[in-house]
Amino acid sequence: MGDLRRCLNSGEYGALKDCDLYESNFLQVTKAGDIATRVTMGIAASSPHLEMPDLMLLARPVPCLTEWCVCQCPEALPFADEELQLFALLPLKFVRLYIHDESRFQLKVRLANGRTFYLQLLAHPLKQDEIFGHWIRLLYRLRFYRNDAPLTYEKETALHHRRNTFN
Repeated sequence: MGDLRRCLNSGEYGALKDCDLYESNFLQVTKAGDIATRVTMGIAASSPHLEMPDLMLLARPVPCLTEWCVCQCPEALPFADEELQLFALLPLKFVRLYIHDESRFQLKVRLANGRTFYLQLLAHPLKQDEIFGHWIRLLYRLRFYRNDAPLTYEKETALHHRRNTFN
């Protein structure tokens, strides 16, 4: 179970507890590749009846203060641990995902409001190719099934042929 799945299971996200979810950890980077922050991105279907995912979830690590210092110091400082905090839940119809730099395992995320940010996969070096390959396949599937995606030559020809056949 991934960190984002644990976050959804433990919080007030009841409707998303059982959703299909593909998630990975990323570093948010600048266009030049400088590291800004760590982010977990998930692509999910809001209903098990949906054929394709329709949501993008973004979460960031926040300190989790669950254990307290057992020493006799007057401050009794908590030990910092991390848990994810969901900070964005966006319908995919308002999001465009692109491959920014395949050699650096980077995706480009463009929101409907024009905001763009870049995410670099954060995974074990031996798993990066495999995991990024899954993201590439997911992006192509999402683009193919989008209602507002431009028609490809094959679809356009098939639609034209169907109209002429049934008219």
